[in-house]
Amino acid sequence: MKPLRTLFLASTLALLLPRGASAEEAAAPAGEAAPAVREIEVIVDRGYKPVRIEAVEGERVRLKFIRREYTPCTREVILPSLNIRQELPPNKPVTVDLPPLKAGDVEFLCGMKMFRGTLVVTPRPG
Repeated sequence: MKPLRTLFLASTLALLLPRGASAEEAAAPAGEAAPAVREIEVIVDRGYKPVRIEAVEGERVRLKFIRREYTPCTREVILPSLNIRQELPPNKPVTVDLPPLKAGDVEFLCGMKMFRGTLVVTPRPG
């Protein structure tokens, strides 16, 4: 009976203890919430729609690609300046979390470099 009681008490105590912080919570300074991630849907169908996306320097961006065609050209998306290459299966959303961005243009293109899009990153206001 005593081992069962000890197990019950240990389990109850474990449930009452505060959980550890996640990586996002740990990255945010005390008293500040982690910046929200902006998710942008990009339809892949004989090109990218939208072909131009705007963001602000330091903004957290997640691109959600949905490939609506079966041509080999759009089988993957490449962001050369960020060293990102991601397979895009047809009709399945694929998210690509981008690192904090610096001002400038970030090009994304298909595997054959025929279709292109641009993420325009503007400097953070003053």
